[in-house]
Amino acid sequence: MRFPYIILIGIAVVSVWMLNGKYYQEELTLFGFAETKETEINLNFSVMIDEINVLSGQSVKEGQLLLRAKRLDSDIKFEDQEMKISEINAKKRIWRSEQEGKLKTLESSYLKKMGDVNTQIDAINNKLAQQKELYEGLDYIEANQDLPANHPSKMRIAAYEEERRNIEKRYQLDLTNLQSIIAKGTKDDDETIKRLRAEYKHVQDNKEIVVDIVAPTDGLIGNVHCKEGEHITDYRTLISFYEPNPTLVKAYVHEDYLVKVDIGDVSIDEFKISSIKDITQTYTGKVVGLGSRIVEIPARMRKVPEFKTYGREVVIRLTAKSKFLQNEKLILIGIKS
Repeated sequence: MRFPYIILIGIAVVSVWMLNGKYYQEELTLFGFAETKETEINLNFSVMIDEINVLSGQSVKEGQLLLRAKRLDSDIKFEDQEMKISEINAKKRIWRSEQEGKLKTLESSYLKKMGDVNTQIDAINNKLAQQKELYEGLDYIEANQDLPANHPSKMRIAAYEEERRNIEKRYQLDLTNLQSIIAKGTKDDDETIKRLRAEYKHVQDNKEIVVDIVAPTDGLIGNVHCKEGEHITDYRTLISFYEPNPTLVKAYVHEDYLVKVDIGDVSIDEFKISSIKDITQTYTGKVVGLGSRIVEIPARMRKVPEFKTYGREVVIRLTAKSKFLQNEKLILIGIKS
């Protein structure tokens, strides 16, 4: 008595296996659904919604007014600008303090070098004066200014005076360069602050500009994500917008199918696609995308919804304008290449 039960169980397993797509003879049949390209309409600045002229699901024409709003720039904008200006001024003060420190260091170094040279010259002159007092009255000793140019003391004084001139020259050159850097740095900061203040003034002058949102093409309104009188922050979606007719079909290929579906080169890369409700609506489509992993096939797309099955997502682009509805269930028959 157990043998007939085993046979029945075997027949049931094979039936499920065949229904879910493992058994393949001549054609590949899949279920899928139509998809249209969705565009989320938003703005890169804050607005206050004045009026909304469309409803979800409504058909619209290109250029049709969807909603009207007023551009708003909150006090945060001003605070941001003031914060930037404060940061620049603080940075400017620190930088200027550093440059003033460099000026003091340069001057201190200059004074020390000049002092050292002057000390050496004074030492030589003092020594000569002492010698003059010591030998005063002797005919061969003369005043310092009467010494010959090649006298060792005179030559040492001349060398120190040349060094003093070089120190002065280097100091003036370094001072000029540093002052030029300070002046240029200040101008850049001032120009930045001037630009920021001009930007804020422009924002204030244009803070209540009327903004009209119109349909980019013929299409359908998906969802309206705002209401009249609502303040909408920048980049928040206002309206979702769909193309008027689906251009893509998403389906799932059972993981155990013997026929390989691929993009443009092997057994099947094209499908005949029909509406479940109206078989006369039939179009062709080319495979344009394949999922990178195996996933659970949604119950709606299974041949036997009660049995979990797994497969690979496939995306097909319709080759002609269709009359399918968004998310309409479709049947796909593979065309051998």
